[in-house]
Amino acid sequence: MKNIYAYLMILATVTLSAACNNEWEDEQYEQYVSFKAPIAAGGDGVTTIYVRYKDNGKVTYQLPVIVSGSTVNTQDRDIHIAVDADTLRTLNIERFSLYRPELWYTEMEEDKYEFPETVHIPAGSCVEQLNIDFNLQGIDMLEKWVLPLSIVDDASSNYQSHPRKNYAKALLRVVPFNDYSGSYTASSMKVYTYINGKPDNNARTTNKRTGYVIDNNSVFFYAGLINEDMDKDIRKKYKINVHFKEDGTLDMEPDDPTNEMEFKLIGTPIYSSTSIMDATRPYLERRYVQIMFEYDFQDFTYGGSGTEVIPIKYRVEGSMTLQRNINTQIPDEDQQIEW
Repeated sequence: MKNIYAYLMILATVTLSAACNNEWEDEQYEQYVSFKAPIAAGGDGVTTIYVRYKDNGKVTYQLPVIVSGSTVNTQDRDIHIAVDADTLRTLNIERFSLYRPELWYTEMEEDKYEFPETVHIPAGSCVEQLNIDFNLQGIDMLEKWVLPLSIVDDASSNYQSHPRKNYAKALLRVVPFNDYSGSYTASSMKVYTYINGKPDNNARTTNKRTGYVIDNNSVFFYAGLINEDMDKDIRKKYKINVHFKEDGTLDMEPDDPTNEMEFKLIGTPIYSSTSIMDATRPYLERRYVQIMFEYDFQDFTYGGSGTEVIPIKYRVEGSMTLQRNINTQIPDEDQQIEW
């Protein structure tokens, strides 16, 4: 009798083991199709992508298209991709309200990008790349450019886009970069208010200022302490274009040809570039760009709409420093940088 029980136990164990093995051979989930476009915390619903600005403005970004599941994809699939302006509009309204369009993300102009309508994912592959060719020449980073993409379902196709929110959509916040763009530490930049025809002694400062790409060797900043998040129709009047020359000097001039802010450069602005390897992480290179300048300008929009505008003149002097940490073990430049 004991032998019979033993045989039954062995038989049950073998049966269960076989069942388990067969179970793992089967698909445990659905093989949905999605983008790899994660949204960072505080990212306002968009995925920021950094693309290196090149001399001709042309650069290719690869966006992964994924077939999910617990087993390998066994079918040839042609995934259809389209621009999704409706989703971007919905995001703008939900994030910034219908009545603040000046704060909205702007859909990227059609002449600034190109991509194939389909991505072929062959059997045996679970990931392929959507090649997006950008032409960034002449791009104005006054706008917050977004390329909104969506995976398109088709009844005649052998795939289904991922039903989970954001997985089948990619709102790509396109940020071109060069050697001089990015977030500068600005605590050494002093801003003085003119009183009785001369700068006062009460300096105002800010922690950060951002340099936005113009071309491969140029960026722009907003003058003084002009808020980088204010109405873009106001911000554009305070753009200062900065060109980095090979001799270590800077060309600085107002972007506005009428120079309504009465920008006046004092002396010759200069910059320096240095790099050091990290003492504890030998693969990490730290690159620094420091710019030094002095200029005057006036804020001619003070007081806001509907009130009398009283121009206020400022003196801005000091320096700002860009630090860029680069992981030299990573081959792709946009991924090397610790953003």
